[in-house]
Amino acid sequence: MYKLRADTPPEWATHVVDNLNEFLPDHAAAERKASANAMHMVVRYSDKLDMVDAMIEVAREELEHYHQVFHLMRERGVALQPDEPDPYVNALLTHSRQTGGDRFLDRLLLGSIIEYRGCERFAMIGRELTERSDDPALGEFYRDLAASEAKHRGDFYELALQYFPQDDAESRLDEFLDVEAEVVEELPIRAALH
Repeated sequence: MYKLRADTPPEWATHVVDNLNEFLPDHAAAERKASANAMHMVVRYSDKLDMVDAMIEVAREELEHYHQVFHLMRERGVALQPDEPDPYVNALLTHSRQTGGDRFLDRLLLGSIIEYRGCERFAMIGRELTERSDDPALGEFYRDLAASEAKHRGDFYELALQYFPQDDAESRLDEFLDVEAEVVEELPIRAALH
């Protein structure tokens, strides 16, 4: 398995936990978009049955996360917000090829990278919440989300290796990891997942 090439700065997790109610609507939107993206892949690549099966499972899990965050927001009196563009995801998508098999490979690899970044960031939130001892259950919730994102990272990556030659997939992944590191280093610290 590969590694990301840039770490999220620790100040990001501190900022998110300090502004958790501001973070939650963005988190909810990210979960909903992840579910929708997985279902979009089911529709677009319906002839790839292993991918369809895996993406239905990802979509269900992401939708459950959305539901969990929605309930957390209700408990805290936080309203859902209109979607805002995700600068991280949009920056990555500008490097994605748009036709045929190239598009499919890029979407699988980007899905893996985005899930990996979510895994890293949810784990950071979980640690920050646990260290502060404000809400141990909430810290555990974010640690559980990190584990789920790690699974999804592997799902996308394994599908890329299943449908494409390993050399092609790893070469393209190498390019995307460099791009992703540049994007992450330019992101401002804000109460948002990305």
